[in-house]
Amino acid sequence: MPTKGFLRFKLIFKVLFLGLSMAGHFLIHAQQTSQTTTITLAEVTLQAPQLETSRFLLPASVSVINWAPLQGFQQQLSLQEYLRAVPGLFTLNATNYAQDLRLSIRGFGSRAAFGIRGVKIIVDGIPETTPDGQGQVDNLPLGLLGTIEVLRGPSASLYGNAAGGVLYLNTLDDLQGEALRVRISLGAYGFQNHQLSTSFNKGKTTGFFHFSKTITDGFRTFSGLEQSLFNAKIKQQFNAKSHLNVQVNYTYSPRAEDPGGLTLEEAEADFRQARQRNLEYDTFEKINQLKIGARWNYKLRTQWNFETYGFYSIRDFYGKLPFEDGGIVDLFRNYFGLGSRLKFKEVGTQLIHRWQLGIDSHAQRDQRDRYLNLKGIQGERVFSQLESFGTVGLVLLDELQWEKLLLRSGLRLDHQRLGADTVTKDQLYTVLNPSIGLSYALVPRQRLFINFSTSFETPTLSELSANPSGEEGFNSSLLPAKAINYEGGWKSQSAKGSFELTAFYIQSTNEILPYELESFPGRSFYRNAGATERYGVEMAAAYKWEKWGLQASLTQARYQFSAQELEPSAGKILPGVPSSQGFLQLLYSSSRSWKWLLAGDHTGTFYANTINTVEIASFQRLRLQGQKSLTLPWGKVEVFGGINNLLNTAYYDNIRLNAFGGRYYEPAPARNFYAGLSLGF
Repeated sequence: MPTKGFLRFKLIFKVLFLGLSMAGHFLIHAQQTSQTTTITLAEVTLQAPQLETSRFLLPASVSVINWAPLQGFQQQLSLQEYLRAVPGLFTLNATNYAQDLRLSIRGFGSRAAFGIRGVKIIVDGIPETTPDGQGQVDNLPLGLLGTIEVLRGPSASLYGNAAGGVLYLNTLDDLQGEALRVRISLGAYGFQNHQLSTSFNKGKTTGFFHFSKTITDGFRTFSGLEQSLFNAKIKQQFNAKSHLNVQVNYTYSPRAEDPGGLTLEEAEADFRQARQRNLEYDTFEKINQLKIGARWNYKLRTQWNFETYGFYSIRDFYGKLPFEDGGIVDLFRNYFGLGSRLKFKEVGTQLIHRWQLGIDSHAQRDQRDRYLNLKGIQGERVFSQLESFGTVGLVLLDELQWEKLLLRSGLRLDHQRLGADTVTKDQLYTVLNPSIGLSYALVPRQRLFINFSTSFETPTLSELSANPSGEEGFNSSLLPAKAINYEGGWKSQSAKGSFELTAFYIQSTNEILPYELESFPGRSFYRNAGATERYGVEMAAAYKWEKWGLQASLTQARYQFSAQELEPSAGKILPGVPSSQGFLQLLYSSSRSWKWLLAGDHTGTFYANTINTVEIASFQRLRLQGQKSLTLPWGKVEVFGGINNLLNTAYYDNIRLNAFGGRYYEPAPARNFYAGLSLGF
């Protein structure tokens, strides 16, 4: 919904895009200078592609964001704060803490009614996404995020099921010279965040411990959150060839309230109100989660490297939904797995050869119980089911690098078993996913690439158990989705900046989408909606000049159901994903230890339902942040603050897809402030 500041913001966007165009022209011109000019390139080696290839050489679309030097700016309330610069990636639902952040990459994951589907999440080398494809980020230690790697295309040849894209998060290992850090921040709507971090270094053993507590009343009525989080990382260096990393994460959230979706009339009458039915049924969620993981790395010889990991996670979830029959969900999840990688690298005079052989085995057990919700009071149990998902995957990657050419191929075989104690026969899937990519150096600092990859996505256990009949067991009519991805692009980098332009085309079948029924208002069911075609162009650029830094991205795409299908949705646009997105960020670092960050983003129109009768208007947001650092004899002091939604734009934080009764809308916060203090010793 446009505001008085819209025209002003639009002018700012035009000016910044003009600056981007000039920066891009400078980068291209720089490539045409003498080939004997010495330029130091900022090579970034990635972990998400598993062979640790340079970002510039990789024949795939990938985004890398280093947040370590900019963490002092952040409110650290939602992962959305850290992902706005990634082209092709779209997030919703950053402020309904009972539903969790919804994230999609090129349309993968857009179907999620809550949480993340179809996108693989990896944290410090340990999978966060369950084998069936469910992902939550409510347990992430946002204050510890260091770098974020995003593979923006289907990556099933690397990570198996539900890898329509990959989000690889690396957290900090230490306090960068400090032994203790205390951080306190306060803000609008009762926001409080308290953090305590400490680290130690005892020769071959290092440790990092972090505790945070977050409380907020939320922008809307009945949208509060209380959460405590503990994170520990310990590294043991046995010798020059071997080290072990151990990580522990514990999250306790006693209450995250759900104010529910509103009709357009209700939202326009009062942006901050909660749905009355949600108040009556006391809709909220409670989470208790523990995750333990370990990774061991051993260098066999100069050319060989062996890695193995293991993890175990338990998640105790209790939630209330705004209806009676099965309106209270009690879920206890066990999730564990093992994996190993054998890597080889040979450097010749004209050829560098890398390959990897890997195996993964993951398992998931969900005890799902549903009870009557008698206006907020738990009634008798009406559903009980033990659900399971197990998978074993074998992966082979190979990479050949010549002076100007790099050829990368991958092949992964997965065997999956889905079952429940109320079902007599398990569902079995055996899937082979290939990929192949090629990059070629036009000149030393420009590179072309092409890539072919696939994805395979089973319905999640929660989607299968959402049976429209209301009976136990699985919805047997729900089938896995498959996709094929073609992409190509151009990369350029210099000592001061980088530029990437990518075009993609994706075909999918058996797309899974949510819908609601009148008898279960507020509960999502799922069905296959036919085939889709997705194509578009993505651009990303970064440039540094003295005290200034510019970062930008642009996405122009079309995500539509195939017109050849006989479904009612044929030719319609995939709901929940905008066709255009833009991001611009300007950073200024003064000589007096001040840092200022101005960031704006644009979200184009998109649809709230599959038949495209409800259109969500485009909107723009602007954010201003600042930080002052002081170094004192006893330590370091940082004062920081920010203004979110600077122009007070009225827009919707979340859209509930295909919601019954027109309850699509969840309003977003108005202009709001936060400020804080950080002390390092």
